[in-house]
Amino acid sequence: MKKGDNTEIDNAFNDFPDNLAKLFKESMDIKNSGEKFIARSTLVEMGKTIVPQLHKLLESRNETLRMEIAKIVELIADRRSIPILISLLDDKEFEIRWIAAEGLIKIGRRSICPLLKAVRDGKSSFFFNKGAHHVLLSLVTANEKDKLMTLLLSLDNFHELGETAPVEASNALKTIFKSKN
Repeated sequence: MKKGDNTEIDNAFNDFPDNLAKLFKESMDIKNSGEKFIARSTLVEMGKTIVPQLHKLLESRNETLRMEIAKIVELIADRRSIPILISLLDDKEFEIRWIAAEGLIKIGRRSICPLLKAVRDGKSSFFFNKGAHHVLLSLVTANEKDKLMTLLLSLDNFHELGETAPVEASNALKTIFKSKN
């Protein structure tokens, strides 16, 4: 980490209890993998009790911090993290986008409707669509996959068909998933 990164990370933990801040910092320690693993495992065991604090930390501009916190959020797999993970599908860093997609997959089918709503509502970029495609392919059944083929193609081929994704997502919500707005 760069010197400025340490200051930014220290500032991110100003409002946290010392023991929690220490665990977060240890979970980012690349020099001591044993300590990192123990700290991360402890944070994951705390689970749902620390999810709101984790969401706050994901707003950081520090890539190292966001990546580690995203990994912890993924491992906790709390449904309250679905909106945050959906927004991270558009992160500038590939690793964070991948962790977000894997987090949505780990949460499971509860992620499908919120993700389709985000697509329907125009949350669209090349990165976002690729992540949404990956998540949907992993979570939908074979029968649903057949019904969602046009949507999946539009998400996968952003430049050619990306404009149809919101319409296809809306149709999927109405017909396949019968979601409430």
